[in-house]
Amino acid sequence: MADSKYFSTQRKGEIYELKAELNSDKRERKKEALKKVIASMTVGKDVSQLFPDVINCMQIDNLELKKLVYLYLMNYAKTQPEMAILAVNTFAKDCNDPNPLIRALAVRTMGCIRVDKITEHLCEPLRKCLKDEDPYVRKTAAVCVAKLYDINQQLVFDQGFLDMLKDLLSDSNPMVVANAVAALSEIAEQSPQIKVFDLNGPTINKLLTALNECSEWGQVFILDAIANYIPRDDKDAQSICERITPRLAHANSAVVLSTVKVLMKFLELIDQHSEFVQNLYRKLAPPLVTLLSTEPEIQYVALRNINLIVQKRSDILKNEMKVFFVKYNDPIYVKLEKLDIMIRLTNATNIAQVLAELKEYATEVDVDFVRKSVRAIGRCAIKVEQAAERCVSTLIDLIQTKVNYVVQEAIVVIKDIFRKYPNKYESIIATLCENLDSLDEPEARASMIWIVGEYAERIDNADELLEGFLDGFKDENNQVQLQLLTGIVKLFLKKPTETQELVTRVLTLVTQETDNPDLRDRGYIYWRLLSTDPKAAKEVVLAEKPLISEETDLLEPSLLDELICHIGSLASVYHKPPNAFVEGRFIIKRNLPFRSGIHDEHEDNIGNITMQTHQQQQQQQQVVISNNVGSLIDDFDILVPMSNTTSTTIDPYESIQQRTPSTVPNLLDDELSSILGMDSNISSNQTSIINTNTSLPINRLTTSSGNELDDLFGDINLNTNTSGISFSNNNTFVLPKEVWLSAQKGKGLEILGTFARRNNQIVMEMDFTNKALQTMNDFALQLNHNSFGLTLSQPLQITSPLFPNQTISIQLILNTNGPIMKMDPLTNLQIAIKNNIDIFYFNCIVPIHIYFIHNGEMDKMIFVQTWQDIPEINEIKHHIQNINNLSIDDIQNKLRLNNIYTITRTNIEQKEMLYQTIKLTNGIYVLVELKITPGNRTIGLERKFSAGQGAIRCVRYNIDGNYCLTSGSDRTIKLWKPDSSLAIKTYTGHSQEVLDVHSSFDNSRLCSGGVDKRVLYIDVMSGKIMKKYQAHAGRVQAVRFNEEATIIFSASIDGTVKIWDIKSREYDPIQVLDDAKDSVTSISLGNYELLTTSLDQRVRLYDIRYGKLYEDYIGHNLTYINLSHDQQCYLVGTLSSQLMLFDKINGKLLQKFVDYTNNTYMIENALSNDDQFIYSGSENGRLICWNLLTAKQICSIEHESDSRKSVNTLTHHPKEDKLLTAQEGNIYLWIKQDNIEEKEEIKKNFIIEKQINVSKFVSGGFE
Repeated sequence: MADSKYFSTQRKGEIYELKAELNSDKRERKKEALKKVIASMTVGKDVSQLFPDVINCMQIDNLELKKLVYLYLMNYAKTQPEMAILAVNTFAKDCNDPNPLIRALAVRTMGCIRVDKITEHLCEPLRKCLKDEDPYVRKTAAVCVAKLYDINQQLVFDQGFLDMLKDLLSDSNPMVVANAVAALSEIAEQSPQIKVFDLNGPTINKLLTALNECSEWGQVFILDAIANYIPRDDKDAQSICERITPRLAHANSAVVLSTVKVLMKFLELIDQHSEFVQNLYRKLAPPLVTLLSTEPEIQYVALRNINLIVQKRSDILKNEMKVFFVKYNDPIYVKLEKLDIMIRLTNATNIAQVLAELKEYATEVDVDFVRKSVRAIGRCAIKVEQAAERCVSTLIDLIQTKVNYVVQEAIVVIKDIFRKYPNKYESIIATLCENLDSLDEPEARASMIWIVGEYAERIDNADELLEGFLDGFKDENNQVQLQLLTGIVKLFLKKPTETQELVTRVLTLVTQETDNPDLRDRGYIYWRLLSTDPKAAKEVVLAEKPLISEETDLLEPSLLDELICHIGSLASVYHKPPNAFVEGRFIIKRNLPFRSGIHDEHEDNIGNITMQTHQQQQQQQQVVISNNVGSLIDDFDILVPMSNTTSTTIDPYESIQQRTPSTVPNLLDDELSSILGMDSNISSNQTSIINTNTSLPINRLTTSSGNELDDLFGDINLNTNTSGISFSNNNTFVLPKEVWLSAQKGKGLEILGTFARRNNQIVMEMDFTNKALQTMNDFALQLNHNSFGLTLSQPLQITSPLFPNQTISIQLILNTNGPIMKMDPLTNLQIAIKNNIDIFYFNCIVPIHIYFIHNGEMDKMIFVQTWQDIPEINEIKHHIQNINNLSIDDIQNKLRLNNIYTITRTNIEQKEMLYQTIKLTNGIYVLVELKITPGNRTIGLERKFSAGQGAIRCVRYNIDGNYCLTSGSDRTIKLWKPDSSLAIKTYTGHSQEVLDVHSSFDNSRLCSGGVDKRVLYIDVMSGKIMKKYQAHAGRVQAVRFNEEATIIFSASIDGTVKIWDIKSREYDPIQVLDDAKDSVTSISLGNYELLTTSLDQRVRLYDIRYGKLYEDYIGHNLTYINLSHDQQCYLVGTLSSQLMLFDKINGKLLQKFVDYTNNTYMIENALSNDDQFIYSGSENGRLICWNLLTAKQICSIEHESDSRKSVNTLTHHPKEDKLLTAQEGNIYLWIKQDNIEEKEEIKKNFIIEKQINVSKFVSGGFE
């Protein structure tokens, strides 16, 4: 019989019967009695008087009975704590039971009995269970520690349970690790002021290892813990992101959302312009889209979280608009969320598609959904200015339908459109006025009144329309009454002679016959304004209104950042912080991490969970000040210099020989071109850093993060029009003012600023603009500690209030004697500004030339001696392009005005050379060599080196271009640092020539193929061959990884492409593509696409997602294929000495490129990163470049060695304008000298950069 029978008894005297049965000698009768007791307890009957009898049943060695007894104990222990102590001995006994299930059951029950008196008796059993040999017991005990901590925190500390819990993080069982993480996280949230859960690099590695093997809910706990870790640097963040990315494909939506949360947080720490971030965006989109194919309830939760993600990083889903289109059977709550996300993703590209959808939604039968759809059209008009007219036309079409609620909603949104685009769409006012009689909703009537009042001078019968509303004034809603009052006052100010009676009537109504204090007070204000100063009234009432924006619908940045930290929780569904709906526990607050200049890995990494105090709420502004910096807010109260902090400062002593190349900052990257006021082709060839006192070691100028200062001026574009750049009175270079604090972030306060050197002083120039509706005053400003010790020479003084729409200009002189703290980037300056509204924080970059001082000249002989002493590794090269016919004297003069001093000038190898010095405010010198190279060069040979591998068969850049791989006829593969010709590692394993090699996206693995018919999978660090595949019948011509480096593609002369799953233990290919009728010569991978070329004269495109094959017949034997970076075209090389460019979609021939030689060998080709230029080797030993659009040959460069030797292989740098080619056993590094320009005749197309010989330099410049 089913257990439901235990819930149906209603007999009197049942307690006494149960008591007797519980004391029976028969086990079955006790079991039946216990079930009846639990059933009675479940339905709410009081069976607490049976407590002693139930406890006696604990002695029975039966798991089912123990479960029932423990359930009873957990329920009644609170009401009878004295009796609960009787169970302590049994718990201790059960914790030593041979059955691990009973041991685990005992420790679980102990944790659930929340009685203070019993806790001290549970310590010893709990300690034993934490060290139990069975993982099931250990994982249960881990949770028990968290429950015990909630009852008695001090006991947990005294008994050392926290340390034991931390030891479980290293447990061999992943579920034990997951439960330990869950317990520690719970304890850390209860006591954020105590360092409980120390997340560091080794701990994170343990968690990531356990992540792959524990249950789905264990994964959620671990991922949530990882989200609280602050990575040491970009690489650490990237490494963690790569390791957790596979969790995005998990079937459990909670795991997916927890993974998304970690990635969203760590993205804050990674360079937003890096390729890694773009790849991560592409990986984030599919799992989020997949969540929308689940049940409606899960869809809703996913959509609420996606809404937050789109507000923070809309690029992730910018190409996924269609998945948010509403389905006919979606519940209304899903429809509304999809509608909101559609608007957030709308842009000029997809607006037509979105408008068509919204117009269709506006004709449906669901009134609420129709209203939201109409309002969405208006929001689209506000967001996408280019489509505003189309949106207005759509709204007019909807008004013409005469559907009442559609018309009224349309009028409401048109009012907002008029606010956004004043004086632009007034032609539709007549159409709106035709529908006045149908308006019965307060918001629609108020909107119509606003339109009539705002454009009263353009509506002939505006007075009649407003008077019609005034007739039923007392019956109108408060919103309509307020708007009508303002509308009539506007009408009077625009047509005073015709509407005096009307304004008097309405003012009398609101001041004498209304009970609404808001309405009455506004009426008095208007009356007094009009009677005392009509001109002032006009300025106030008819003042220019602040423009509205779609951004007003977004969450506050601080709230959004907090909610991102709670993705996958209730807070992300409510779109409210936890403290808004959780009561009865300590309130904590989470913040997104930030890219800080200093990070101590011994800091409490769970420190981004902070107490929610008023002071820290103030820090939710545009920029969060470093954790290592003292609070700027406190300092504003007394306006004194900040107190010393515990931050790391610049070490003033470090030997020049100790400096590595990665720590030498590039101080002159784009600055010279900007100072010259134009673009030039001056080559700043060598810069080095020395100390002014040659007897002292060199000062150190390193950054505090892994990112070295290779670009301090990335915001100055070499190709930007410099007309906005100004020069101060003494012709020093001054950047145009830029927005430092936007009005949105500054609550109406906008700050534009720049820096200048005036009279040998550093000046900070700012424009303060009040874009709010209230007056601003009580201004104060403070600078944070920074790399160069910038500090205010005197406090900010703004004596008069800053009225709305008023702008004032401020100039503050800065000193360089303040506290020093390394920043990232080095010239970053953190500023805090205070006024009567709030305190705001923002960052700005101080241009490096601001730190150039006027006494930077150096004695020639000291210069020569110092130059000789500086090692080559301290040299940094930079090219400035597009000269505008400045003479050498002009260049010197311009630079001197900006404190860049020429020590000597000489001519070496028909090139003008300027040797110059710069002195910074901190006493550091920079030595500069400027090489002026005349002529229009295109590609320059930067470096040539021998690979020592016999004939080079292929050369390949890695994914970031910092390294390259070469394979040779000597059967080896070599890893190089091409910029320094440094061979790093050699890999072996092939028995014959290696023909191709490719590296994985994370640079940890490489694959190769060769004449021995093998495909090798090699670990880069150790050189160990991880796998060796041998299934081809002929030599392997080409190998490639897929994007995630989980698959290897190999092409062979046997006419097949084989696909290998490197994660599988199998050594057979998972798929063989054998469509080619001859040798497959090359392969190229796109987004879910594989392209191959073959000697059967065909290009084959395999659509991997849909399993489709497309063939293009070319008519020539094909040797090599390259897919363009925009994925729209492909370029093939042929054995008929011509390159051919085809449209990938329709197979149409777009362009032919000739005038090179390729009749015998497989010659590789490449495209520039912007797809503007095509490069190819040639059998006559030349490197050829063509313009892709015109097919005109730009240059043909002969290699230095024998021209009869073919250039078969080349590779283009993934980010920069660099090429690597190979000819025989030599590798050539080429750089693009200047912008490639087409010339009818180019006599010489490259130069060889050489290091300056010191003796020659001295004789040419100083003797």
